[in-house]
Amino acid sequence: MERIYSAADSAEFQRRQDLLAAAMKERGVEQLVLTSTESIFYLTGATAEPIERPFFLVVDVARGKRSLLVPLLEREHMRKGWGPSTQEVLSYPEFPAPAGQGWQDALGELMRPGFAFEPSTPHSRAALLVTAGGHPLELLEPIRMVKSDFEVARIERAASYAVWGVEQILRSAYQGATVVEGYMTTTTLRRKIIQEEEHFDALATNVLAAPWPAPLSSEPHSVPAATMTLGEGPHVALVLTRVNGYAAECERTFFTTRPTAEQRRLFALMMEARRIAFERVRPGVLAADIDSAVHDFLTREGFGDPDQRLHRTGHGFGLGNHEPPWLAQGSDHRLEKNMLISIEPGIYVRGVGGYRHSDTVLVTADGYRILTNAPTGIDPLTFGPPSLMQRARALVIRRLAGL
Repeated sequence: MERIYSAADSAEFQRRQDLLAAAMKERGVEQLVLTSTESIFYLTGATAEPIERPFFLVVDVARGKRSLLVPLLEREHMRKGWGPSTQEVLSYPEFPAPAGQGWQDALGELMRPGFAFEPSTPHSRAALLVTAGGHPLELLEPIRMVKSDFEVARIERAASYAVWGVEQILRSAYQGATVVEGYMTTTTLRRKIIQEEEHFDALATNVLAAPWPAPLSSEPHSVPAATMTLGEGPHVALVLTRVNGYAAECERTFFTTRPTAEQRRLFALMMEARRIAFERVRPGVLAADIDSAVHDFLTREGFGDPDQRLHRTGHGFGLGNHEPPWLAQGSDHRLEKNMLISIEPGIYVRGVGGYRHSDTVLVTADGYRILTNAPTGIDPLTFGPPSLMQRARALVIRRLAGL
């Protein structure tokens, strides 16, 4: 299975290879072993599900070649990946394998003492690589943090799907709605992506779309049950997308009953925390300083306790929904043009609910550009009793879900 890459695709993969080769030469590294599916996708565009059978990409700048080592049953379809003319696709028969026929043996034939491997390599494999004369070294992360225009365009496309998903969740929002009605957005959004993307890759595409009802919205990493309902308090519509390898997110706090004065106050504090973060987003700014400014503001307002903040102001996007740079106290990252970040300061009141908007944001030459333009004001995000159409839709969905 081979794929013909466009001139733009090929130029992008060559750019990444050239940057990695330059970084290796600068650090005096002749060989680099990459094992994560994200790293292999970043340099080849090939996707796979390793399960227990590991994949390896060996970049050898001294010899000017690359080698993919994959399970035998994956060899032909891994030829779909981009690679220079010197790239070869090698294989090992199976895992586990008879003595002398495993991936360790095949990889050992490629390596020379002093090679490096990515620090994220699982411990059991990393131990074997160290024994073979290798050492961990992070080289791809700095390259991946600053995006090319090619990558920005693809993340912007993923962001457009995230906005569409949030809009669908909000359309299905009303007092008494069940979470399963919002969950259905995951199915419709995935179908939309399949229909619209010319080269849809199921292994590089993921969608999560759902409403987090109050009070569970105060626990952003909990998972709402399908039977939960939207009643009083702040809810959060959350959509995470990864479309053909590139990720984005959009989240909005909303209400299905008229917000109380206290709820309006907390919503306004969240919006002010966002404003403080946004006004600092530009090249050259330390990511930690953005989070510190938000933290200082929320502390003055009585919400600096870790149980009420819970998380940093933001994080990076790329091939994953969470990757550097980290907008957090303790981070040493400095913003640069064409970095992609989230801005999502939150306020959480246990047993009541959470307040958080999240946007996918591009750092530009003189500031930023928001890629997820969904409503942010409290009034457009307040809904009431269901319409007749919403009642009919809910009945169909609940029957389909067996509720």
